Amino acid sequence: MSRFFVMSLMLTTLLTAPPALGGALRQAAESKEDFIEQEPPVAGSFTFNLGVGVVFPLFETNSRFKEGWGFLLGAGYHLTERISLHAEYQYSDYDVKEGLLADTSLSGDHIMQYGDLNLLIGVAPKGRLGLYITGGPGLYYRKVELTQFAGAALVPVCDPWLLFCTSDVVPVDTVIGSRSTTDFGLNGGVGVSYRVYGPMRVYLEARYHYIFGPEYDTPTGSRRANGQYLPINLGVRF
Repeated sequence: MSRFFVMSLMLTTLLTAPPALGGALRQAAESKEDFIEQEPPVAGSFTFNLGVGVVFPLFETNSRFKEGWGFLLGAGYHLTERISLHAEYQYSDYDVKEGLLADTSLSGDHIMQYGDLNLLIGVAPKGRLGLYITGGPGLYYRKVELTQFAGAALVPVCDPWLLFCTSDVVPVDTVIGSRSTTDFGLNGGVGVSYRVYGPMRVYLEARYHYIFGPEYDTPTGSRRANGQYLPINLGVRF
């Protein structure tokens, strides 16, 4: 009797173990899915971003100004899961390089502010790690303020990127001061992002800006004070 009872118990265990084991595995998988927070659909929703970074002047702009810093604020709207439209504002500040003019000591400050409207397109599969391209038009305000000009009492100064150009010899007091210009420009760049929680992402982005500056008559001919900048920003988008 006891042998028959043991064999029956073993047979019952073998028949019922697979369903029980399958149920345990399903419960573990469901618990894991609950633990990993899923990204909600974003089409038709608004997004906001803020960031800080370093800005590198390029080419002729780099010859006049040192590397600067900046911060940005933006808002956007998701047209689809991969495509969104963004409006953005950035402020950046730079020091004027010394030794721009022969036999003189020059000090000053340069700021740039812009507002742009960009299209952002995700090019990586949906997931925690993302890759995107962005670009569009913008309106750029640039100001150059010269605060010190030492070494000569009368000088000829013509530098479109300092927003000052005269072929005549002028007093130093005429050169010292603040000048500004507002111009149209274009930008484009790439970025990578990492989803932290829900729709919130941390991103790192590099974007090239080209500004169509005002035209100046110089001793060597007509030249435009076109601006070229490369900001690299670290920010959060939510």
